Amino acid sequence: MIYPAEKVLNEYQKVLDGYTGLLTCRLLNLCVKSHPIALIPVIVELWGEDKTIEEVADVGIPDEDHITVFPKNPEFIFAIGKGVLEVHPEFQMEEKNMEINGNDVHYLSFKMPEVDKNRRDVLNSGVDAFYEEAKGQFETTRVKYSEMLMDKLKDDKTGKDSDDYKNRFDDYFKNNSNVAEQTVNDKKKEIEEAYQRYLQKKDAATQAVQEQQAAEGEDVKSQFKMPTE
Repeated sequence: MIYPAEKVLNEYQKVLDGYTGLLTCRLLNLCVKSHPIALIPVIVELWGEDKTIEEVADVGIPDEDHITVFPKNPEFIFAIGKGVLEVHPEFQMEEKNMEINGNDVHYLSFKMPEVDKNRRDVLNSGVDAFYEEAKGQFETTRVKYSEMLMDKLKDDKTGKDSDDYKNRFDDYFKNNSNVAEQTVNDKKKEIEEAYQRYLQKKDAATQAVQEQQAAEGEDVKSQFKMPTE
């Protein structure tokens, strides 16, 4: 037998877990590194019917910067590309082909955009917005289910069960809040690391250009150098 208070607690935990999972999914869709979950929201329209990406293609993650999508039917490739870019217009799409078992297979490759300063700011703003929404959902859920739990415990005379339920109630809230906070911190760290990689790459490119220009300058000087006897 599941006691009424236990039922409330189970439902409360399930709702909190759901909001924590939603936050995680949303943060993964703020793409810095490639992840198949980023394509879950994609809807592919084929002949007037909406299909999920799993129904029309196989998804691969060759490295942290790319997602590959292999259509289950070559005719799907345009609709798939359209569907992905509607959800992630920031992706850089390229149609490629490879030979598989003697067959020339066409597929789509989506490259994650570099995290420059502007994109870093956009991503961090998105993280903050989703986190604030999640915290609001947590608090609304806590208030709602606290009232429900107190209602179920009002006939308890010993107070022993009440203390146990209240402690578990508080633990569920604390645990989900901690997971959400850690997930947000990890995402912000991921964003910052990507931004630093961008700066390092930019600095390396700038240095290479300067070295090339310096070398060309020395070459020009040598051409105009007067011969010595």
